Amino acid sequence: MTRVRSMLVSLMALALGAVLVTAAMAQAPEGSRRGPRMGGSRGSLLSLLRIEQVQKELKLSDEAAAKVGELREKLGAEMREKFGALREMEDQAQRRAKMTELSNEIDRKAREQLREVLSREQMMRLYQIRMQVRSAVDSLTNRFVAGRLELTDEQKAKLADIDKAMEAKQSELRGSMRDATDEQRRGAFQKLREIRTAADEKALGVLTAEQKEAFEKMKGEKVELPTRSGRRPTS
Repeated sequence: MTRVRSMLVSLMALALGAVLVTAAMAQAPEGSRRGPRMGGSRGSLLSLLRIEQVQKELKLSDEAAAKVGELREKLGAEMREKFGALREMEDQAQRRAKMTELSNEIDRKAREQLREVLSREQMMRLYQIRMQVRSAVDSLTNRFVAGRLELTDEQKAKLADIDKAMEAKQSELRGSMRDATDEQRRGAFQKLREIRTAADEKALGVLTAEQKEAFEKMKGEKVELPTRSGRRPTS
């Protein structure tokens, strides 16, 4: 338990200097590879701050909430402009790579500017909440989280393979949704969740019991957020 406690202390001490819950492949830059929309993914810090439960958890003042809203509008406009320019790119691989680069850039700017609005404690709690809503695969393939958990090279390689396989399955499924009906899209979204759940189970299976305990503690106290439909989860 001493080792676990030491790991957690180090985590909290470095929270502001590192990205605790930014999704990234091993050796990849900070930032999310998925969900590049500023307001469309709960993995975004700014998107999380739109949720009432998150604002209450952080005890966000009206003044701070207003500043966050201004920041979201500014960065959202910047993201729409830059992503709009990518529509002319015909090479899909190059476009995805550029989208990742731009998403990382916006995420970095959001983190830096949020630190001027939120307190140290609020930022740390926000990172914890983001870790709760992101997939285990996304968090565990982040180089900082991997370092705090002291993952071995073998564990990192296994997690990278799980992440790659998950992304391939999800990309294939997303491609089939372009001309799908509403009913087919609902079924596809459910399948996307199932793929993520299965990948998360495999990812957690790579960890030792001690690492799993430390990983869960890194997320902090559980916050129940509303589902996409606006209702709180029943379990």
